[in-house]
Amino acid sequence: MQEIIAAYLDGPGKGIITAAEARRLGCGPTVLRAMVRNKLLLRVARGVYVSAKLWNPPSGHPATLNAFALQEHRHLLRLDALLRNYGSTVAASHQSAVLVWGLPTQSASLERVHLVHTTGGRTARRHDTFSIHTCELDGVLTRHQGRLVVSAALAAIGQAITVGVRQGVAAMDAAIVAGHATKTEITTTLEMMRHTPKLGLARRAANLTDGLAESPGESSLRLVLIELGIDFVAQHWIHTETGHHYYRVDFYLPKLGVVLEYDGQVKYDGARDGRVGGQAGAGTRGTSGRLALAQEKAREDDLRLDGFGVGRVTAGDLAAQRVAKIIAAARRQAQPRALRRRAEPPPWARRG
Repeated sequence: MQEIIAAYLDGPGKGIITAAEARRLGCGPTVLRAMVRNKLLLRVARGVYVSAKLWNPPSGHPATLNAFALQEHRHLLRLDALLRNYGSTVAASHQSAVLVWGLPTQSASLERVHLVHTTGGRTARRHDTFSIHTCELDGVLTRHQGRLVVSAALAAIGQAITVGVRQGVAAMDAAIVAGHATKTEITTTLEMMRHTPKLGLARRAANLTDGLAESPGESSLRLVLIELGIDFVAQHWIHTETGHHYYRVDFYLPKLGVVLEYDGQVKYDGARDGRVGGQAGAGTRGTSGRLALAQEKAREDDLRLDGFGVGRVTAGDLAAQRVAKIIAAARRQAQPRALRRRAEPPPWARRG
């Protein structure tokens, strides 16, 4: 009997089996309990199981790249198991929906799977490892990559409510950049939810969202600059007079002549800030990383020759006091000709 279930897990079950599916295969609960004892199955909820070898992927699997990747992999596996068990009566929501949409979140928020009833008039339920919320909004359910999920706008709003403003801003920025949502869609959804508790957190996040940040780190750096009260322009095009190059910088501080770049090691190690990126071979990552590092060095040298002070901010620098020190150091490099430089995009990026 265990062989039947193992074959199902490796085949059509895609690593997941429910008690109902096991019964259809002629296997009762005794077989499932035995496979759990033998560490072949892992019980993720009542009547829902996943393959232990899929839960603990072998070395070299994308989920083993870092702790966050493994946590994300396991969260989505539990989510898929619960979606299979409940069918079309629930959809992914909150942080679970954030992962489905490929938006950034923090590892601490992935311990619990979040679902939402797809019909009104239901009661919210909190289980040991997952929650089922209520949703009375119309038109917010869709499918993405085969999963029933709330809209990206609602997922980002849910993240702001449950995790906080900074993570909400990062998710909203990413949703807009990826084309999964618009600022208008986010504000419209907020208006539909106007009686929701803690909505003020999501409203604040929406007000701070500009949809320009290309990483969660850039979103966080923008919030620090706002906290410091420093004037800045995000994604500013600079045409250097010395090297005759066009550069789009993360942040330009026009009153100080300073350029700030957020460095999440995206270009050097193949990983996105807070999420796992493309999977190239180790040798490829090393070669492309060294090339990208050299290109960044040449870019910074060109900007400095043109009079700009350049500061580089990493994830460990995202605190107001530390960022202020980086700006002060860069300001000492800046020359008068770098002040209040208007945007000069390359011809291909100009409108009209």
